[in-house]
Amino acid sequence: MDAGSARRPSARQHYWDTLRAALMLLGIPYHSALAFQAGGWIVATHRHAPVLDYVAEAIHLFRMPAFFLVAGYFAALSLTKYPPGGWFRARLTRLGIPFLASLVTIIPLLNIGCELSNFAPAQALESWRNLSLTSGGYWVRHLWFIIVLLYLCGATALAARIWPALRTAPLPARIDRWTARRPLATLLLLGLVVGLFEAVTIELFYAAHLNTTLPQEILRLDDLLGALPWFVLGLALQRAPETLAAMGERRAGVAALAVAATALALALYGHSWPPLYRFVGAGAAMLVTQVILSVARQSFDRASPVTDRLVRGSFVVYLFHVPVIVWLALIVDGVGLPPEIGFVVVACGTLAATLGIAALIERSPALSLLYSGTRGAARPRARRQVMTAVAAE
Repeated sequence: MDAGSARRPSARQHYWDTLRAALMLLGIPYHSALAFQAGGWIVATHRHAPVLDYVAEAIHLFRMPAFFLVAGYFAALSLTKYPPGGWFRARLTRLGIPFLASLVTIIPLLNIGCELSNFAPAQALESWRNLSLTSGGYWVRHLWFIIVLLYLCGATALAARIWPALRTAPLPARIDRWTARRPLATLLLLGLVVGLFEAVTIELFYAAHLNTTLPQEILRLDDLLGALPWFVLGLALQRAPETLAAMGERRAGVAALAVAATALALALYGHSWPPLYRFVGAGAAMLVTQVILSVARQSFDRASPVTDRLVRGSFVVYLFHVPVIVWLALIVDGVGLPPEIGFVVVACGTLAATLGIAALIERSPALSLLYSGTRGAARPRARRQVMTAVAAE
């Protein structure tokens, strides 16, 4: 047994699955708030509430950073079990097939709803046709995270293929012990480093006008820059058992700082130099991520039929939730509900509708393959067979 294997916990840590699902489901209140925010969104509604700008931004501050940290954790965990090439091919199937299926089914439905919120039917169809032929971002929409995640998984698999020791190499023990004994200092230091990285690299990317090209609308390299440090942190955290245990403890001081940092970021939102906002936002995200990680570990580190269903359906929910929000927002806006009530109705309606869609898709092996990259009810058996073949490489 190698040193890395000896230091890794062997018991399944259920809270990571729950946390990943919860972060994906948070897309529902986030995008529902965007539908009624004062600044406008892809669907045009006529009743807005400025408070929903801040609801959306508060979620946005930490949701995707935390998600990519969790993704990095699972990538490191998977590479201790499966060869890099086989693991990445499995990720291509799991993410790539739903991505392609969504491009030709979900995204057109989403876009026509957006156009109908702005134009009469004939004009909406013309705008939909024109933008479908000329805009890369019009096709990607909320699927951008799949593109970025495939970049990161591919780079990780390549690195593990070139340097096989990376598959099991732990974080050096002295670093693991130092960070575990100083969790607040570690969080503040990491927030500083990640904040500077995001502030500098993304601003340079924009200053060079690299974000204005049609390929960039599809490639989403600026989003890659924002996700990269969080994914790397997830990789490192999985290889640092003492730090992982320390970060899973609830800490009142960290929670208080997380609230303060989030309040500061929201105070700067829309009124500050963008690099400064990214810097402050990264620090807030770092602190909030520790808080939600500790809550997940303390409260959800056990098997549960309810959370298992949410975990299984969360990816499908994510794929379908934005078009459902767009169409529900059109209905709610037409009825004339106040925006705050409309937000609640749309969020709750979207959760119920997409969970129903996920349950239906799981019953069909063909639909499960198209929208979740698995075989639905046969998924556990199929997964065992796939991974047995991968391990035999």
